[in-house]
Amino acid sequence: MKLKVLTAPVGAGLTTLEVLDIHCGQGQQILRWLAYSACAQLAYRRGETLGRYVPQTVLSKDGTVLDADLVLSEVVFDQDELFVEYSEGPIAFRTRWEGRPKTPPLSWENAGQEAVLSPTTWLEEMDLAAEGLAGLQDAEQQDAAAGANDLARVREVLLQHAGALQMLFLLYTCEASTPIDAIHRMTLPQFKAMLQAAKVTSNTLPPDKLDELLAAVQNSQGALTRKGHTQSNTSGFDLADFIVALVHVAHTRFAAESFFTGPSNTLLSTKLLSMLQDCIFVHLFPELQRRVDKLRSSMTPAAQALLRKGRRLTEQVLERCQIKRVRSRVLQVDMRYVAKHLQRWGLLGKEFTLPELAPVIIFAKQLSTDPYRFMLHYQPLALDYDEFEKLLLGLAFLQARVRKRLDTFDEVLGELLDNVYKKAGVLLEQSDHQP
Repeated sequence: MKLKVLTAPVGAGLTTLEVLDIHCGQGQQILRWLAYSACAQLAYRRGETLGRYVPQTVLSKDGTVLDADLVLSEVVFDQDELFVEYSEGPIAFRTRWEGRPKTPPLSWENAGQEAVLSPTTWLEEMDLAAEGLAGLQDAEQQDAAAGANDLARVREVLLQHAGALQMLFLLYTCEASTPIDAIHRMTLPQFKAMLQAAKVTSNTLPPDKLDELLAAVQNSQGALTRKGHTQSNTSGFDLADFIVALVHVAHTRFAAESFFTGPSNTLLSTKLLSMLQDCIFVHLFPELQRRVDKLRSSMTPAAQALLRKGRRLTEQVLERCQIKRVRSRVLQVDMRYVAKHLQRWGLLGKEFTLPELAPVIIFAKQLSTDPYRFMLHYQPLALDYDEFEKLLLGLAFLQARVRKRLDTFDEVLGELLDNVYKKAGVLLEQSDHQP
């Protein structure tokens, strides 16, 4: 890959340009590297010392400020143009890009070491009252302490089953028509389809009632605080909205079913647990477990030995799936980026569909196939080395089942790994003329 980089002093309005040609190999570097390379080449060309110019901004041809951690091959093509603005420093990249955190997203332990936040932290710290759940409690519950205890119990129920609810969220967002970038957000029709399959909606709770319910969830003070005090322009709703919406649905469902019996002092936590046990657990969990359980047959000794043999190449493939690279203790790649590469490799959309991929993702992320034992993971879902390896194992099993080659599953797995390694560029094909 060769890029044309146009450099200018920051604040010059991209009018004083000096053109540089930067050779980038396969483009696996990040934009931050490109900017430093351009500044170093500029200093060399002008006879200045290395470090004389410090990069401040990388911009696309249309003037958009780009994230400096994006991988080159994910945002530009060979012979493309980019702009780099520089200054005399000393601090690099002072210009903000969209999505750049204002403060380091870190937590610190007492010993001064960087602490890893738990996947459940956001739910443990969610202000349920600000999310509008306190307003769902019956007026007869005048005791503030009792109301607080009830909300605490609601949180306990949600935390207990958050892993399974997160997997159901994924399962119902992965429709054939869902864009890959949208698998972390649920649309209202998908939400209605899930509730209908769980037999939550009925004549007393029609699907149309959910429209105003979801609007209330997304416009609550808690939701606006989570999203930066402004209403999101992105269609659909995220996992946090989904969790809160389920509590609203449980309250509305109970109110609709008890319409003819008069006022009730039933606790909100009891209403939530009732809906989960009578609807979600009974009608959705068995099918969820059945679809994930099928993939357990792929974990044969021969398959495990084959995966161990190709482990280093598998790790390199996952590293190639990154759209951006940031410092982290453990490499985890957003499932959306992995899915885009599955498309490029001729797998997703040809060998299997997005709805077929969803159970494989669940199989990769969860240690158990029992929904009651599912763990909550970071959202959006991301894969580490072990989980990506397990994903490839599950995809090979899908191929073997479709091709009616389950009796030679190990061969199918080997063929899939070989294909993925070559398509990702981590395994070069040997030329026929090469000894």
